[in-house]
Amino acid sequence: MEIVLIAMVTAAAWTDLRNRRIPNWIPVSGAVLGLVLHAWSGGFYGAMTSLAGAALGLGIFIALYIAGGMGAGDVKLFSAVGALVGPQALIIVFIWTGLLGGVAALALSMFRGRLRETLGKTRALALGINTAPAADSLRLPYGAVIAGGALLSLMVSWLRTT
Repeated sequence: MEIVLIAMVTAAAWTDLRNRRIPNWIPVSGAVLGLVLHAWSGGFYGAMTSLAGAALGLGIFIALYIAGGMGAGDVKLFSAVGALVGPQALIIVFIWTGLLGGVAALALSMFRGRLRETLGKTRALALGINTAPAADSLRLPYGAVIAGGALLSLMVSWLRTT
């Protein structure tokens, strides 16, 4: 399962960094393989674990997509990650992804000289003030961040078991 996860998130990160989009075949094939592998190794319970992970991944990021803060490819990718790792491990991936996303957003806004503006918009968002994204908003290729979160989660898991 880990090999499929690594291949999927690597392909997604590559295409997101190059083209600013994640083709559907990447998360769809990852989700299907996750469901099949879980069902093969764990039967009905394995299949339900995969579906629960996919649903959780979708549920976590769909609100951000609806708000305009994330692309549909990112949502599908995170759902596919959930199908591969299951709901419990997806929480750990989500934490790593969030931490990496925060660091990447700060680095990008500093690099572009827009840190103050970014922090102001983040504050408004946290306070529930609806700020529509401007046409010149900074866009972070979040598929790469999701890939980083998934890979960090795997590395930490491997280090804990050795």
